[in-house]
Amino acid sequence: MQIENAKLINSFFTKVRITDELCASSIFKYNDSINRFLSITGDKFIGNLENDDFDDFIIKMKANGASGSRISNVISAMKKFLNYINDKQIIKLKVDMDKIRKPKIQKKETNYLTEDEIKMLISTISNDLEDGEAIRKIRMMLLVIFLLQTGARIGEALSVKIASIDRINMEIPIIGKGSKPRNLFISEDILYWIDRYLAIRKSPSEYLFVTLNGKSAWKQTDVGRSFRYYKKKSGITKHFTLHTLRHTSATQLAIKGAPMNVIQKILGHSKLETTV
Repeated sequence: MQIENAKLINSFFTKVRITDELCASSIFKYNDSINRFLSITGDKFIGNLENDDFDDFIIKMKANGASGSRISNVISAMKKFLNYINDKQIIKLKVDMDKIRKPKIQKKETNYLTEDEIKMLISTISNDLEDGEAIRKIRMMLLVIFLLQTGARIGEALSVKIASIDRINMEIPIIGKGSKPRNLFISEDILYWIDRYLAIRKSPSEYLFVTLNGKSAWKQTDVGRSFRYYKKKSGITKHFTLHTLRHTSATQLAIKGAPMNVIQKILGHSKLETTV
C-alpha cells in the first residue's frame, strides 16, 4: 500500500505548492507528520483508515512520551491531507472526519526574553561582528532583529522576497499560516540591516535570506544551527528558541500598551485566545 499512499501524498503536496497554501517549512513539517502517522499505523492504505486508527495513534504516541501538542499537530496535518482527498473525491474514505479526536493540550506559560536578555543576544552578535564582518553574522543580526520587531514566524521571515519589501509604506506583504495574507511592519532599523546584508551578499536569488553560497533560500534547519551558536554564546540561561523571539515581540507590544486585538492582527492569529 506504500506506493498508493505515496501517490496520494505527492498529489497533495503538488497542490499546496501550486496554490502556496503552505510555506516550505510547513510542507516539510506536514510531510514528516503524515509519514509518521502512516508509519505508526502500519502503513495502512489511506482509504482504509478508520477513526480507531487515530485513537490507536494517540495511545502509541503518548506511550512514547510525545506531548499533546505534538500529537495534535500530526493529526491536524492528517486532517488537512484527508480533506484534500475528500474534496477532490480521489478515493472514498472510511474515516469520519468530524469524529477524529485530539488529546487535550495543556496551555503553557508563554516564554519570552526580557529587555536585558534581548540586549544580551543582540550584543553577542554585535561583538562577533566587531571581530570581523562576515555575511553569516550580518544575516543573523538581520534575522534576529526582523523576528523581534515584526513578530513574524521563522517560516514567514524566510519566505520574504526582496521585491516585496515596500520601503514607502514600511511593510512587507506575506502569506501567513493558514494561507492568510497580512503585512509585516518594518522599521528603519530593519531596513538598515537589510541594506547592509544585501550590500555584502552575492546572490541572484529573489529571496531575502539565502545560504552563504547564495545558491538557494536559507532553510529553517540551517537557521537553527546558526542560531544555537549565538544562543549558547549569549550566556542567557533560560531555554529559548527562534520562535521565542515571536513571543518576545508580542510581549514587548503588550508592555508598551498595544491593545490585544492589534497584537492579534500583527501576529496573524485567527483567534484572540491564541494571542492572550
